[in-house]
Amino acid sequence: MSKAENQDFTTPSSPDTTSDKHSFTRRMSFPRTPELPIQSPKYWVKEKDRYLRQILIEDIQDLTGRALVVYFTNKGMLDYRDADDISEVLDDCHSHDIDLLLQTPGGVVDACEKIISVLRLRGGEYRVVIPSWAKSAGTIIALSASSIVMGVNSELGPIDPQFNGIPAEFIRDDPDEKYPYKQIAESAISRTKKLANQVLSKGMLKKGDPTEVENLVNQLSSAQRYASHGAVINVEDAKHLGLNITYLEPRSALWQKIWLLYCMYDFDCQRQNYAKIFEGSRVSIARPLSKK
Repeated sequence: MSKAENQDFTTPSSPDTTSDKHSFTRRMSFPRTPELPIQSPKYWVKEKDRYLRQILIEDIQDLTGRALVVYFTNKGMLDYRDADDISEVLDDCHSHDIDLLLQTPGGVVDACEKIISVLRLRGGEYRVVIPSWAKSAGTIIALSASSIVMGVNSELGPIDPQFNGIPAEFIRDDPDEKYPYKQIAESAISRTKKLANQVLSKGMLKKGDPTEVENLVNQLSSAQRYASHGAVINVEDAKHLGLNITYLEPRSALWQKIWLLYCMYDFDCQRQNYAKIFEGSRVSIARPLSKK
């Protein structure tokens, strides 16, 4: 890794907390030693995917010196229950400095606001790690962090609100659109811009010029600028916008572990029919796909 990356991602000197000792014990047990697991064979095999992911979470925490919380979406959008599950994982973290590994297509902006509130009220400083994508309201969660960690596969997206795939901006500006749809569209645009401005002003751009923050929000929320709500904002685009970005090279040890962890969640969710997983080094909450 580069010197800048080494400055951002430090390694703790020695395990001196209960959580560190727990992690050390796990790393010195099966499957990393010849000793058999303390769980019964059938139970260990049933839970092995989770155990292996959590070992890798601990490896990443060793590299960063920060607690890692995973919020991974396979199918579905941000909803009001997500903040409660994230909070439960956070409660088990013994570090005030958090990395949130985020994978989401976005969703309800009110649910997004609650997630940000949970992250901030917990205290400490947090970063958002994006191995693949955090779109729409997921981008707003990323904007609320002190910095965003991205790699070659990472992408953010525009934050313009949509109604059934139609940008609210187009509904607002349509002279033939009638009451109350124009007012509803304007309210959604105003709500999204206000939230994005607030989280940036209190987070990574709190020392920035308010006019520059407003201009950045206007760019991200413009349906005209990006033409598609699914447009890719990669690491170079994010830096050009003025966001605080840490870029991890594809061959860096940390990025390779993050990408492996992402691949594990992607595979496990599809194979086990999980809609979402909320996970830390010890706590795990898997939400199954709803049956239609």
